[in-house]
Amino acid sequence: MDMVQEARYGCFLILPLKFRPQDLDREKLAAWGSTLVPTTPDLNENIKAMLVKDGPGSVGWGVCLEPELLTRPLEGRPVSFRVGEPDQEFTFTLDRSYLYLFHTQVAFLCLGLSFDRMETLAAICNPGFAKNEAPFFWLDQTGTSHPLNPDHWLSQLMDPLGLEKFFPGDSPWLLDNYAYIFGVMPQWFQTLEELRQITFSLHKMKSPQAPAQDQAEEDIRYVYAARNLARDKYRWGCCVASQTISYITADPEMNLEAERQAQARDGLPVVLLALYEKYTCLRFTQLMVSLEKKEIRSLKNLMLNFRAFGTVVPANLSRWHNVKQIYANLLEVNDIPAAISDVTDKLNLLAAHQEEVERARNETIFNLITLFGIVSILASVLSIVQILSEGGAAFWISTLLTTLFMVLVTAAAVFRR
Repeated sequence: MDMVQEARYGCFLILPLKFRPQDLDREKLAAWGSTLVPTTPDLNENIKAMLVKDGPGSVGWGVCLEPELLTRPLEGRPVSFRVGEPDQEFTFTLDRSYLYLFHTQVAFLCLGLSFDRMETLAAICNPGFAKNEAPFFWLDQTGTSHPLNPDHWLSQLMDPLGLEKFFPGDSPWLLDNYAYIFGVMPQWFQTLEELRQITFSLHKMKSPQAPAQDQAEEDIRYVYAARNLARDKYRWGCCVASQTISYITADPEMNLEAERQAQARDGLPVVLLALYEKYTCLRFTQLMVSLEKKEIRSLKNLMLNFRAFGTVVPANLSRWHNVKQIYANLLEVNDIPAAISDVTDKLNLLAAHQEEVERARNETIFNLITLFGIVSILASVLSIVQILSEGGAAFWISTLLTTLFMVLVTAAAVFRR
């Protein structure tokens, strides 16, 4: 119980975005923060190369964003944030965050948050509901509270870059988030059941002091570290679901910042690769709805490159089995292979229809050309007959010799072939 009370929590709130290549302000983006170079030992080298900007196998890249940059639209220097009514308020801080962009016109803003109570994240996300009526505030250095509209703030932050909310409409920016939750506790874990209860509570955004249970959730998968033989205990475990992934790690020093950096370096790229595949399928579906006929071929080429070079099977991801398990579970609970197959079939259907239309149009043109060719041949025959009828013996002889020469040349060519 004491160990649970001492726990500290953080989260990467992953918000899906989209963009059009011609609207993306790459110069401003380059000035925002440093480009990330993957260094995690948890991914194979060819997978890390996929997240290297301008690399030969690149599918996207990441940028590190400091809190001072993210809070510029607020016209102040926020020290912390608050959510909830005065009788039940929760405080959190905005930490180093990350922005990942992929060549398939999808992007992800990973907001780094820290808080002492898991209920804070529940107040921010309001899981299970389409709207969140809880008020948000930011606090300056004097402790003065200022109202905060998350939608307005995020729009001011992303619009200048050419990035926009993935799903258009009036839905809140925070509605379609994926919560990457992590926490540290001072002691190692005795049993897998203990890890399951704690990580499931984090998934439910509740305190592990009151373990949560819900048999109705069928999209839950658990992955653990191998049991440490020297300690005869487990160091970490995680709960994978379709909208959250929840890690808990034993750290006697209770260094949440070090854990944040480790999760950003090792775990976040794994989750983003799965989400990139999921939202690429959704993005292709969006593009197909408003697609012009001349753009089908370019989109099909983009889909071809995505399937050939942009998707990763779990067996090729990592040298570690538990990392491959986490990624495989992410693909499974989000039904990503079926989504890829579905969008491929739709695009192939559109491409086949366009080819059929083009074939019918080409046949019409060829028929017209044939018709004009026949008319031209008849006109030529009539001209030759008229010339022969008016010509003398010399003209007839030259015509016969020319015809004979053409027949001999044709016969020689046929015989030689």
